[in-house]
Amino acid sequence: MLRIFCVLILIILQLTLSGCFAPDEVERKRRELRREAMKLEMGQALNPIDPEGHIQLGKTYHQLGELEKATQSFQTAISLDDRHPHAYNNLGLVYIDQRLFLLAIEMFRAALEIDPQNPAFYNNLGFAYDLSDRFPEALTAFQKAIEIDPEFVDTYYNLADAYLNQERYNDAIKHYQTGIELDGGDATVYFNLGLAYEKTADNHAAIIAYEKGVSLDPDEIEAYYRLASAYVKKKDYVMMNRYLETFLKRAKGVPRFEQQYLDAIRLQQQYNNR
Repeated sequence: MLRIFCVLILIILQLTLSGCFAPDEVERKRRELRREAMKLEMGQALNPIDPEGHIQLGKTYHQLGELEKATQSFQTAISLDDRHPHAYNNLGLVYIDQRLFLLAIEMFRAALEIDPQNPAFYNNLGFAYDLSDRFPEALTAFQKAIEIDPEFVDTYYNLADAYLNQERYNDAIKHYQTGIELDGGDATVYFNLGLAYEKTADNHAAIIAYEKGVSLDPDEIEAYYRLASAYVKKKDYVMMNRYLETFLKRAKGVPRFEQQYLDAIRLQQQYNNR
């Protein structure tokens, strides 16, 4: 399966506690979340029958990566109010993180039974279907989200990622571009757009997309390898070398890039010895 730079977007107010902040900032965010969890725990001890409090506590546990506690909080909220759609939706998001996709689908469906006009719930349902390799059902859910809210941008990106996995590259490009028209796109969107262009042999467009992605996030190591590969196809060996050098410098000693690192060395030697 084609590698995508980033997992699909979830509609959840969740901090990423690794990879997006410096170590000190990560620890500061974690301490803030832990303090928030303690306050919510004390609040729930005083008013244990408040479903909203359990939902907020569940969200905080989820942000902390404490998935069992998050699950328990959302299940408690549902036991107190079985008509609260956001309790089901948030529980579904936790199940996705636990790779319990069938349970996640069940939760998103339950949320939609209560609030059938919520595009976020359809978006998450589509995501869960896609992770379950049920693309036709994912497509239906994503299209329903867009039908309800044509400016719900995350669904365009999720749908584009799904098309990319299905090797329907032109459809992926179309939906990435629509999303970019709505919110400008981020680095991950441009990296994935570059992959789609590269697979359609539009190397010029792929380079533009990759370079835009690098301008937004210069820390995405694989983008430099992809750029070097695209420039090889254009027979621009000067630019190839520029991006290979950057890739080799940043990928050295990173286990997940071990094979690409060796391939990059061979590629560099092959063209420098001409």
